Amino acid sequence: MHDQLPSPTPAAPDTDESTARSGSAEPSPSPSGERTVLGLPVRYVVVATLVSLVVAIAAGALAYLSLSDDDSSPTATLELETPRDLVGTPAAVGYLTFDGEPANTGSYVGRPLVLNFFAEWCAPCVAEMPGFETVHQEVGDEVAFLGLSLLEPEENAQGLIARTGITYDVGRDADGSAYEHFAGLAMPTTVFIDAAGTVREVHSGPLTADELRERIDRHLR
Repeated sequence: MHDQLPSPTPAAPDTDESTARSGSAEPSPSPSGERTVLGLPVRYVVVATLVSLVVAIAAGALAYLSLSDDDSSPTATLELETPRDLVGTPAAVGYLTFDGEPANTGSYVGRPLVLNFFAEWCAPCVAEMPGFETVHQEVGDEVAFLGLSLLEPEENAQGLIARTGITYDVGRDADGSAYEHFAGLAMPTTVFIDAAGTVREVHSGPLTADELRERIDRHLR
């Protein structure tokens, strides 16, 4: 009769090895008592996640802005074009003289008119006004010029007129109604009106003297 050998006692699993095989990433306390995830303090993990989110958002924004180099994108560039329904329409709008008297652009019918909206608070307006004066002197009575001060105190406009030395007709669009009529998109805005008193072009943005001459030749002569 053989003696029965005792069954081997199963070895207790190694705690560290068991945990590693399970892949558990449950927060656990660090030696300092701070909770950790994958060996890193929880606060570091949270901060890293937020930074990654911000970087991802910024990258998306840069990718969107880069579309400005793609002409196939419908929002690639902002073109300040004349609204189609304005071209060929009557250009008669009211404004105030600096004496406070009502006036109307319709009084210029019979002579082409360059109507320019300006303001002291608009740096591009101030920069282009001497060039407008130069062209005004060149064309003489052939083409009328009218500058309308937009949404600014009368004394500011008067000071700007004196500083830039313009001598063409001026007035005030104190409430912005004339500017709104021509659907201006930016300042300065210049409206080219033919001798019949109809709109030929509304240009939003500054113009050099040469660009002004070119438009006068194209629309008003």
